[in-house]
Amino acid sequence: MSEPVDYFSNHALKLRFPWSLYHQPIVRALGRVLRAHPRAEVLNVGAGPFFELGHLPPNGARFTLCDIDARAMDMARELHGTLIERTDVITADGKLPYDDASFDLVVSMDVIEHVPEPAPWCTELTRVLRPGGVLFLTTPNYGFSTLGLLERTVLEGIARWQGFSRKELHPSKFSRARLRSLLASQGLTHVRIRTTAFRWVLAAEATKPEIP
Repeated sequence: MSEPVDYFSNHALKLRFPWSLYHQPIVRALGRVLRAHPRAEVLNVGAGPFFELGHLPPNGARFTLCDIDARAMDMARELHGTLIERTDVITADGKLPYDDASFDLVVSMDVIEHVPEPAPWCTELTRVLRPGGVLFLTTPNYGFSTLGLLERTVLEGIARWQGFSRKELHPSKFSRARLRSLLASQGLTHVRIRTTAFRWVLAAEATKPEIP
């Protein structure tokens, strides 16, 4: 049986060609969100070592990172030092270790597709978001037929060469309509979903309503 994919190793490839064709537009989209929220308290869920940080605009944001892989959090501290407020190792299906309404901006880049039950996971992200705060998440665009074809052929071939299969890699596959429905079900408003990276990626922003 093939070994499961090692996400920790794959993080280092994100910003290298050709994988950068997919991931660099995500970094630019996050950069636009950060510029709109200067000096924000930001939580990055499933951050990995957060290699993207060096490619983001300096705007006084304070970052907290969490991930299921302790190696990623150790590396993030080594790489970024005092640029990171806090790093936490979390469990895949557990509650986030933060109080309600702790962050101005909650970010999760290409994580939700790995979550078998995305609704409760999304509820946790919304819980720690402050009223008026923004959730930014990205996921592969399975409403775009070219992506599915690419995954079944070229990407699956590369995965097999590396010793695993992509067939069970993404248990939650999102189209624009499914993602919009999920975000709306969390009570989030001003939902904006854009495509980027040759339409392979959905980049969503949604706002937690202010308390009346």
